[in-house]
Amino acid sequence: MEATSPSDSSQPARTTPPRGIRGSFRAKLFAVTATVIVILSAAFIIFFLSNQHTILHEKLATEGQLLTRLLAHNVRPGLFAGNRDQLADLAAGVLTVPDVVEVTIADRDGRPVAHLTRSSKSGAVPRSRLAMEFSEPVFALQGKGSESDLYFSPAEQPEQTGQLLGTVRIVMDEEKIHAHVRRLTVTATFAALAFLALGTGLVYLVIRGITRPLTHLAEGVKAIESGEKDVSIPVESEDEIGSLTASFNTMTDTLRQRSEERDEAERQLRDLNARLEEKVSARTIQLEEANRELESFSYSAAHDLRAPLLRLNGLCKALKEDCGERLDEETRGYFRRIATVGKQMERVISAMSTLFNIQRREMTRREIDLSAVVRATVATLREADPLRDVMVAVEPAMAVCGDTELLFTAMENLVGNAWKFTSRTAEARIEFGRVEREGETVYFLRDNGAGFDMAYADKLFKPFERLHSHGEFPGTGVGLAIVHRIIERHGGRIWLESTPGAGTTCYFTLPS
Repeated sequence: MEATSPSDSSQPARTTPPRGIRGSFRAKLFAVTATVIVILSAAFIIFFLSNQHTILHEKLATEGQLLTRLLAHNVRPGLFAGNRDQLADLAAGVLTVPDVVEVTIADRDGRPVAHLTRSSKSGAVPRSRLAMEFSEPVFALQGKGSESDLYFSPAEQPEQTGQLLGTVRIVMDEEKIHAHVRRLTVTATFAALAFLALGTGLVYLVIRGITRPLTHLAEGVKAIESGEKDVSIPVESEDEIGSLTASFNTMTDTLRQRSEERDEAERQLRDLNARLEEKVSARTIQLEEANRELESFSYSAAHDLRAPLLRLNGLCKALKEDCGERLDEETRGYFRRIATVGKQMERVISAMSTLFNIQRREMTRREIDLSAVVRATVATLREADPLRDVMVAVEPAMAVCGDTELLFTAMENLVGNAWKFTSRTAEARIEFGRVEREGETVYFLRDNGAGFDMAYADKLFKPFERLHSHGEFPGTGVGLAIVHRIIERHGGRIWLESTPGAGTTCYFTLPS
């Protein structure tokens, strides 16, 4: 176990916050405040100018309507009499109003009777594109003919009756209104600029006073991030920011203490790891030596036991041949039992040797056809037991990559077990094939033999563990342990599924 330092490369890199005006909280706050002031000032100026323009426009419209009605009231006699001079005088009188640029008096057919346009020394004044026109029909009788009719709004104007005498039209110039609005715009703009300069200056000073403790906090955080431990920030106020600064100082003190405690714990942990690694290394060496000695002893014991066992079997056989006629039946039975036990011990010693050789043997991987190995094993078993009628189904061409001798030994044990445990089944059947499970090829060998209780499945892969007596099914109890170690050495897995009286299926995998 190793301690992780703060600069460990496995940690995600910290991103450095941007600097300059884009990364400054003070600049952002100032920009937001100044923008708000500018927007409010612009909105106020626009509202003020729009309101002034509306007032002046409505004033000019009211004046135009009043002049138009007054002129329509006064030109009635002249139109009735057809007096052009009188109508011209009336039009000239209206034209003296400063904002009027054109006056037209037309008869009932729309023909101009009097038409005057404001002129200057250089000639006629061109009509401005910003002009308002007012027109009013002239009747012989208008209501009762009172002067109060002049002050009615268009919506409230009483219905006109009598004969139509003509029409009057007055054109009034709006240029003065717009000129006045432009002057107001210039004045308001200069006033707004002065207000903005003064306001932004005051805002900057206020924001600077507010954000200075935050700047100190940011510098303190960067100092801690760079590795400094003794960091303290002056408390400049008693408000929330002052409380935050005091809390920051308390936090840095706590972090410093914990950092010192962590450094001490890491030092102790490194010392402990170093001592532990030394102990583990020494213990590993001892275990490896003990394991080698145990394997050597086991192999030597199996090898050394075989020779005296063979001599014992040979002596029993010679004694039986030389003295068989002089021995009674009971004694000959003892000799037969000794020979049987000797053969059994020889098979156990041979299985132990095979088990040890599997662990010590160097593997040579090559492509091998498991289907052919199973068929060859079945053929050997049929030759040894020609009276057995066993139905065997083998899926063809199941090629794998592995050690030929080890896989041959594994399949011999698996097929031999299936052959043995179906010996008491009337219609014995053995099947070898493969299935796909979760993208992995799984091989299986299935029989319909004696089967076993799955509660004892894990014991079958241990040497000399048996679930049936030697009288029921002979064997050494090492076969499945051999198969288990061969499959493990190839990097695969093996497991069993069985039901008592219904047979057993052995599943195993082999890496591609």
